[in-house]
Formats: sequence, structure tokens, C-alpha cells
Amino acid sequence: MARKPGWWYPWIFVGAFAVVFAVNMTMVKFATSTFSGLAVERAFDKGNAYNAEIAAEQAQAALGWTADLAIAETVPETDDVRVVRWRLTVADRDGRPVDGLAVSARVERPTVTGHDIAMTLYPTGPGAYEAQTRLPFKGQWEVRLVANRQGTPPYRLRNRVQVP
Repeated sequence: MARKPGWWYPWIFVGAFAVVFAVNMTMVKFATSTFSGLAVERAFDKGNAYNAEIAAEQAQAALGWTADLAIAETVPETDDVRVVRWRLTVADRDGRPVDGLAVSARVERPTVTGHDIAMTLYPTGPGAYEAQTRLPFKGQWEVRLVANRQGTPPYRLRNRVQVP
């Protein structure tokens, strides 16, 4: 008994749906294995503390301080590794240097986890603080800095820098 012409047409649709299904399953596999979906640790607690964050920003603004964090020097060690000297200058609302700060910072790679570096900046002059770190990659980094002084609210600075 001979098959009717076009008997295989339904199999075209079955094959097309099989390809779509296979591609979707591949995408699901990549999506679940490369990103956990967690952008912020303890997001619920941070959301509940939002009003405290606003109050801290208002207290910082009331200080009237201006801070400038910059790369003072970059020394290439290898193709990607850089030794970076950071310089922070802090002035009050009248432009006078702010001394007596305890400054700590965290240098984070925005796109890759696991390469964060903590540092302490030490006073080097009136209103000036410096630290040196060894960064495993050149490129973009984010610095989260906190400066504390007895009797004043903490001064926080978040800055993205390009390490050449």
C-alpha cells in the first residue's frame, strides 16, 4: 500500500516545535545556571531600613562636606593587574580641610563577584587621605567609602572609577 502524497507534512510541525522546545530548554538552563536572581543580599531588610537611609543622607547633606575620591597613581604589574594609589580629599562647606576622619572603603567589581577589596585610607595631609590596593583587573570599579569622625554622622561616598 503506497503512502499518500504529503504524509510527512505534519512531521514538519512536530520537528519545528521540537526545535523551539530544545532552544527554550537550553535558554532556561543558561538562565538558571549563570544568574541566581539575587541582586541584593537581604533585600527585605534593606527595604525596611529605607527611611533610616533617607535620614542618614539628610544628616550627611547637613554637614555640607564635599569629598573627592580619585586615582592618584596607577602602576601596571602585569597585563591586567594594577597597583592603584587612591587619594581622598574632604572639605567642609567653607572649603577648609576636614581632618580626624577614620576612612574605610570597599572596592568592588560591578560585573564580577569575588574580587572585592577592603582598604583603609590614612591621613597624608590637611583633609587628604590615601591608600594603596592591588586590583586584579583594569577597567571599571566601584568604590564605597565611609568616613567617620567623633560627634558627626558618617559620611558615605559611592563612586565609579575607570582604572586604566
